[in-house]
Formats: sequence, C-alpha cells, structure tokens
Amino acid sequence: MKTFHLFLSILILFVFGSSVFAGEPIRVLTFNILCAGWEPEPKKDYAWEKRLPIVVDVMKNFPDGNGPYDFIGTQETSNNPAKPEYHQVKQLADAMIGYGSLFAPCGGKLDKFSLSNMIFWKKDRWEIDPNDSGTFWLSSTPDVPGSNDWVEKNRGGERNVTYGLFHELGANGRTGKKVYFFNTHLNVHVETARLRSAVLIMDKIKNRKSQDAPVIVTGDFNALQNSPLIAYMQGKPLEFDGQTFTPSLPLIETFKAVHPDSTQFGTTHGYSGKISWDKKIDFIFTSSPLKPINAKVILTTKDGLYPSDHLPVDAVLQWE
Repeated sequence: MKTFHLFLSILILFVFGSSVFAGEPIRVLTFNILCAGWEPEPKKDYAWEKRLPIVVDVMKNFPDGNGPYDFIGTQETSNNPAKPEYHQVKQLADAMIGYGSLFAPCGGKLDKFSLSNMIFWKKDRWEIDPNDSGTFWLSSTPDVPGSNDWVEKNRGGERNVTYGLFHELGANGRTGKKVYFFNTHLNVHVETARLRSAVLIMDKIKNRKSQDAPVIVTGDFNALQNSPLIAYMQGKPLEFDGQTFTPSLPLIETFKAVHPDSTQFGTTHGYSGKISWDKKIDFIFTSSPLKPINAKVILTTKDGLYPSDHLPVDAVLQWE
C-alpha cells in the first residue's frame, strides 16, 4: 500500500506539478485615469465627477478584465488637497477597500497640486517592504523630489517612478515569493527625456536589492510599440547622446507576448469617439520567472462615457 501511495504521489507530481507549484497568478492593471481638472473641452462631457465611478468600477470590479487585481498602477493621478473634489489620490485610496496605496507627487510637495503615479496592492496577498519602496524622479538627481532637468522650460512637467518590493502572503505568513512593482509616466513632449528616463528605470531595476525577485513595470510611456524606447525595454540596444545603452534584464511586453500577431492594441482616443489602434503607449512589462498568460485592452464605458482618454490594460502573469 505504501508503494502504491508513493507511486500515486509521483504520478500527481508529474502530471500536475507545474500547476500545483506554480502558484496563484498575478493580475495587473495599468490605467492613465486623466488628471482631474485637465480634461479637454467641453469639460462637462467628461468631468471627473462623472468618470470617477467608472474608474473605480474598472479597478475594483474588472468588468472587461482579469481580477481581482493584485497590483494596479495609475498615472496622472492628481494630488490636489486644496480641492477635495479633484483630489484623486485620496478618492481612489478611500474607494479601494482592501488595497494599500503608495504615491509621491511628481512636483515633490504634498500640499501642492501635482500629478502622481499611484501603486495599489491587494493587502491580503501582498506585503510591501518598507525598506525597499518609495519614489525616484526622472532626472539627473533622482533622489531629489521634484527634480526635472532633462527638459527645457519644464516641458511636460516633473516625472517620477513609484516602486516597491512586495512579499507574497499565505496562511502562515510570507510564502517566500516576492516581486518588484514599478509604475511611471514618461514625458509627452521631449523624446530625449523619455529615453533618459527609460535608461534610468532599467538601471534601477538592474541594481535592485533583491536580485532574485522578478519585476513588473507599468505605465504610460508616451512611446509607440515599434519605437526604440519600447525595443530597449525588451532588451535591444539604444543609441543616443553619443552612447549605446543595453539593458541587463530584458523585459517581456505582456500584450505582445500573448498576442504576437495582433496590431489591435490602441490605448488612446482623446474622447474623439474613435480608438486609433496604432496609438499604443500604455504597457505592462514583466521579467522571468513570470510569464504572461493573458492580456487585454479594457473597453468599458457607461452611457457612452469612457472613464479616461486612455484605455486601461491588464495582464495575468503565471509563475514558471
């Protein structure tokens, strides 16, 4: 009988081993929610008060996506304490019950209006490492809040990256699995600022404290799928400023990995009523041993209203 049980255990391990020990998938959302008060005219048609419940519905209820989400990265999330009706960072943090949140104003001051890049994580599964999380600015002095010397006349405003190391939780505490999550929004006007930002981000990833932890990167990169910047994120050399940069950890672009032959992945529409499928600028990247098994663009509307001028994108990542 013992021999039979041993044989059965080996058979189960052989047949189901990869799924048994692979772990629960990680579900990720990236979403440029459109900064409150900056909506294009006429503002009344897509005012934040109308969009807020749709944004929250996507984040909490994933109507067209995969959920519940483990991690969410939002961009253009306004820090606006002087105007509570536009204080998106607080509104979303209050709405996302069961999630932790982290952000720093791109402008560097909590009491002033500024855009930010928020991270949300599912607290019953993930624990943030307080000694390996925070924000760095996309500039030559990344540790200086609000720094922005890569553009002339402040074109495009200050930009930053919110990041954290997250430990997976199980019934008996930490499972031993961990993952880095980075969220950003690159400059919309100045290409060299975007390229320098990408190099800085990849350098931070290269020098992360926990080298064995995989990486997830979300954001609005303001660069198209076939651009040198997105190719660089995936491991291709990048040439500018008279130098050649090669990332040490090539990342996987999740949508392209799941849909290698698809061109149907536009993410911006500007409330024009038309989605341009060649306008793909919102991305989710990951690294081994996380493998994308699903990815999609979310087309949710309510009464004909989109929640933002960007379409949210999600991905499901499986441990290999």
